[in-house]
Amino acid sequence: MNEDSLKTLKTRDIAYIALAVALNAVCAFITVPATVPFTLQVFGVFFSLEYLGGKRGAIAVWLYLFFGAVGLPVFSGFRGGFSVLLSATGGFIMAFAAVALLYFVLSFFKTPFWVHYLLAAAGLAIIYFGGSAWFVFMMGGGIKHALLVCVVPFILPDVIKIVLAFLLSARLKKIRQ
Repeated sequence: MNEDSLKTLKTRDIAYIALAVALNAVCAFITVPATVPFTLQVFGVFFSLEYLGGKRGAIAVWLYLFFGAVGLPVFSGFRGGFSVLLSATGGFIMAFAAVALLYFVLSFFKTPFWVHYLLAAAGLAIIYFGGSAWFVFMMGGGIKHALLVCVVPFILPDVIKIVLAFLLSARLKKIRQ
């Protein structure tokens, strides 16, 4: 990535970022209610980061979070605002920003593709850690309860979502070229 690409975004980049923000919102709307709602947000975030790359993907994720924080109903259940971020499950959403930052930083380095798998695993761990820590902080109780409620039921579905995000991203990159 050269220095000029960091200063300007082309119209196509802006369009891709806007579509990724919209995709993240749609993925949040697809919800199965539970203590921690089951959504496709993990798919949307990792697809955005993989398909668009660290810079554009991170911008898309951060814009999605910004739009939700200022009150647009882009989070699960058509909710928005800081109250969602400050709710018991808001830590999972806030952790998306850290995952985007990780992808953004690593976008400055030439990395083999297998590193993206490690990056995704680390990103999922960040989401689980941030979300569980926030859940314990907001709800009280212990970490064991948080892990049983907020992590264990979601590991396999989230891994499947990430694999699908990677497969779709790779397929669309081939089509785009």
